[in-house]
Amino acid sequence: MKFSLTDQKTRLIALILAISLGSLLLGAGGSYLLVSRHQGQVLLPHLITHADIPNQPMESFGQSLQTNFPADLGSYNSNGCPALPANWVAQENQKPGVHMTSSDWSSLTLYNAKGSALWLDKSSVTCGDEVTIHAGLYESQKNPIPVGARHFEAWRIGYYGGSGAREVWASKPMNLKQHGVTTSKDGTLYTEAEWPKTTSFTIGQDWTPGFYLIMSFGPSGKIENTAPLIVRSPIGSSSLVMMQSVLTWTMYNSFGGRSAYSGPGADGQADENERSRIASMDRPLVGSGAFALQRDAIPFIQFSEENGINIDQVTDLDIDQTPSLLTHYNGVILGGHAEYFTHRMFQSFVAARNHGINIAIFGANTAYWQTRLAPSPSGANRHAIMYRSSTQDPDTNLNDVTIEFANTRLNTPPSLFTGEETDGVHVYGNLDPVSVPSWLNLPNGATIKDISSDTEAEAIKPTLATPPDTHVIFSGNLHWRDPNHDKALKNAPVGQTTWFTTPSGAAVFNAGLTTWSCNLSPSCVDTMYAPEGQLAVQKATLSVLTLWQKPQVGKELH
Repeated sequence: MKFSLTDQKTRLIALILAISLGSLLLGAGGSYLLVSRHQGQVLLPHLITHADIPNQPMESFGQSLQTNFPADLGSYNSNGCPALPANWVAQENQKPGVHMTSSDWSSLTLYNAKGSALWLDKSSVTCGDEVTIHAGLYESQKNPIPVGARHFEAWRIGYYGGSGAREVWASKPMNLKQHGVTTSKDGTLYTEAEWPKTTSFTIGQDWTPGFYLIMSFGPSGKIENTAPLIVRSPIGSSSLVMMQSVLTWTMYNSFGGRSAYSGPGADGQADENERSRIASMDRPLVGSGAFALQRDAIPFIQFSEENGINIDQVTDLDIDQTPSLLTHYNGVILGGHAEYFTHRMFQSFVAARNHGINIAIFGANTAYWQTRLAPSPSGANRHAIMYRSSTQDPDTNLNDVTIEFANTRLNTPPSLFTGEETDGVHVYGNLDPVSVPSWLNLPNGATIKDISSDTEAEAIKPTLATPPDTHVIFSGNLHWRDPNHDKALKNAPVGQTTWFTTPSGAAVFNAGLTTWSCNLSPSCVDTMYAPEGQLAVQKATLSVLTLWQKPQVGKELH
């Protein structure tokens, strides 16, 4: 659910929420205000408001052509792992995989922890780094704790003859304890799992760089919870680099009862006003955050490595801290749902396409919210801040305030580098061909049918920020998952797949659908498109991944 007043749909949602939640009581002379009792319970305090930020003129696409990379805040250490040969993915595929099938992956449910849960003190490492596991027993109403010892394994996600992963490390069995979670006693309402160290492991020289899942296994051998980890390639090992969206997964993480979207209301129902204003990475990943990881990252990596495409992996936090790392690649890849960006990340992507670096977005709802980072007890940049209000966020600096990039107080729409903006959330339908370029190698009349209702979709919105000559490949009027929206809102949501080029020669491809990446592999955990739609998505993605390895490929495309 998006909290924005920039389109008709979200204005309606905001009105409904305003009526249902009632008016906030504001006080003077203090940082927080305790709200009144509701149904016999005292709610936690809410932040008071302050003077608003003035509106800014919209940044035009022409103005954005002058954007350069922000300065690095730290060094990007990726030299711990050995240099990779040119055919490193092909070599990796020769190694034995785990005992999994595509059906096993598609039926694997990571949404809830089932008996144990874990979090890591790092999201991105190189060979030689030590990673600490913080784990504990975890019980929910539907998932009581099985009795017995747990152990942990590290799986590298890839193809491996269709198994989808390779085991590189396993711990000894160990007995875990049950730990609690804490919620801040102020208006930020952030939830954290301040658990002690359970065990640790060191990234060996034999750990092939890539995307890893650290698994917690129960006594019966079933996966109970998982945590993502990037092992960084020596910089520039591949022509392409893929950004994994740790910030977005963190915002949707609901471990401990609160996410950046909702929390438990006084009546036991989810309440948007009880959401966390700070989302901590110091807790296990569950809920929609775990679902997004499973939907967006796993199928994409399995597909690309099945097709022998070398892609280095980094996190959004890596790009925030060291934007210059993008200059070592010809193309940068986004998959699925990269909804949350810092200002530095946003500037880095605009600068990348200004410097001839191709961008491929195999998702949607990209760079919707501006967030900022703060330290947690376990380290720097482990708290992601998200107030969603320019009058509630205590930091009013335009580079820090946590509101939509398209908000008139910032007026830097994501279309500056994506070409599109979000037009529908939880929508379904079909996209039909409009102008399919020959370089996509798609059959005549290719369509994308039966788009699942979990989808968020983007479309071109003609503003000063929209790149000129943005080409529409597929387009379609979609339907809301909630039929009441179809009745209440006059304009149907639109989904579009587009591409454009920049004066630097960079090409930008935007799939415009959050469920695009999932349809690349039968391991998809979501409802998949019709077969012809899956084929179109897969062939188009392979064409883009192949072409985007060339620097300034936009000079060759027509």
